[in-house]
Amino acid sequence: MQKIADSVKVTKKTLFNRYKNKENLEYNLMNYWQFQSCQRVVQRMEYANNAVEKLLIYLFELQYCKNHEWFFFQKMRELFLEKTEQMQPLFILQLEKIFNMGTKEELFIFDSDPKVFAYFFQFNSLYVLLSSSTINTDYISFLLSPILTKKGKIVFQDIDIEQIFKYF
Repeated sequence: MQKIADSVKVTKKTLFNRYKNKENLEYNLMNYWQFQSCQRVVQRMEYANNAVEKLLIYLFELQYCKNHEWFFFQKMRELFLEKTEQMQPLFILQLEKIFNMGTKEELFIFDSDPKVFAYFFQFNSLYVLLSSSTINTDYISFLLSPILTKKGKIVFQDIDIEQIFKYF
């Protein structure tokens, strides 16, 4: 805690007045980071034409987090796998919104609850990003194929995925 206090130029007492312990500070940092990451996704999605593009932007954001915010990305993975009650599932909520929008646009169809698929999607995306340097376009196709409708497949084929992930 002293190193943290020194790095943010406050006293250790001030830090403890604000946060009960290191875990509480870490929890608050993770919530702040999740909120900021989700805000970036929302801002980027303003320019998307449909839910398929929004989902790809979501994956792009995960790739960005892995490459530029490694500590938070790694911690998010740990918390996600632990299914800790402290972690607010902001990323899952964002995925649910995208999936619900895609259902309304008739691009996605689900055999189960979209929230269940959101957890599946998040888990597999984290796994792939941690085991390779980038998300493979074949993997994206594999992951989306169970939920894409005929209309969704046409929209997906029209998107240049390589262009989206080109810079990472």
